[in-house]
Amino acid sequence: MMSNWRRNATLSPLASIPLCLLMFLQGATLCVGQQQDLAAFSKIGPEGAGHADAIAAAKRLSQLGPDRLIDVLAAIESATPLGRNWLRVIAADIADNGQVPVQPLAVFIKNTDGSRDARYVAFRLLKDADPDLADSLVDGMLDDPSLQLRYEAVAKVLEAAKAAEGDARVALYQQALEWARYPGQLTEIAKSLREAGHPVDLAAHMGFIKQWQLVAPFDNTDGVGFAAVYAPEKEYLESPQHTVSQTSYAGKLDKVSWQSHATDDELGMVDLNPIFKNEKAAVCYGYFEIESPADQPAQVRLGSIVANKIWVNGELATANEVYHARTGVDQYIADVPLQKGKNTVLVKVCQNAQTQSWAQVWEFQLRITDPNGNPLHFER
Repeated sequence: MMSNWRRNATLSPLASIPLCLLMFLQGATLCVGQQQDLAAFSKIGPEGAGHADAIAAAKRLSQLGPDRLIDVLAAIESATPLGRNWLRVIAADIADNGQVPVQPLAVFIKNTDGSRDARYVAFRLLKDADPDLADSLVDGMLDDPSLQLRYEAVAKVLEAAKAAEGDARVALYQQALEWARYPGQLTEIAKSLREAGHPVDLAAHMGFIKQWQLVAPFDNTDGVGFAAVYAPEKEYLESPQHTVSQTSYAGKLDKVSWQSHATDDELGMVDLNPIFKNEKAAVCYGYFEIESPADQPAQVRLGSIVANKIWVNGELATANEVYHARTGVDQYIADVPLQKGKNTVLVKVCQNAQTQSWAQVWEFQLRITDPNGNPLHFER
């Protein structure tokens, strides 16, 4: 976690200068040793892999002046998940070494093609250094690809809604509902709209898939299940139409078969624990079909705190071998082409064997949207 966010800053007339030129104007490029230090965080892995080099690199990088802050933030994109955590702390340390370059930070944040994590770290630094400048950026973040930055923008709308009355209050809550993605904000908005006489079906509004075919458990001991191709996956990938059958398969404990499940969760979350008796070190497959009225570009948007894969019409859309790091609506987003007529989707959700209370969650939620995140509604 970051600490010591209080910063001093001076304003600069560089707001309209491209990021690459800003980095040039701030000083010479990083020396080879500093570049190697930053590269160390792209090699950090579990069980101590790369940690010795990273510890040495972190000590050196933390002594850099704030003029090198953008370089460190830019390195977050190529770092491993563990490496990103280290670089967040290093960025905070560097920002304590002098005056934070607020205008370069603002330019970095505005680059929506950049790393979402890095842009949010930059925003946190800017918010302490120049709250007014940070607040001015928030107004344009309602549709930001960074869900953390979008959260800030929605929170601002919610504050305005609480201070408004009548139709103006409802309109602000409806605006917030259109862009909110965090469960806490979504449920708060829905509650407020219901109290104002405007009931909201969040799952329908967001386009979450609520009807599933599920089959589990398959073995994920020592994480083998993420790469393993179990019978439902093999059948789906090898089927000419990329469909599945209702036949039984050899599972982790016994024979298993597809079963229908309808979630009643307000945000479409499918909790696998009560269905499959809290099985640990296990893999579950979920399957559904949709009818698209035409060929169209789309996105699959998944939220899951455990490792996952998604295939659409037999093509792998996304694969994320991450366990119990975080979860949220639209956590993983992948572009996919939908074809006119039937489209099939297979989801693989892997639970590991951790015993901590916070590691017991085994669930997922999924929706299909247009490329801008607006839900697509289909015949099922």
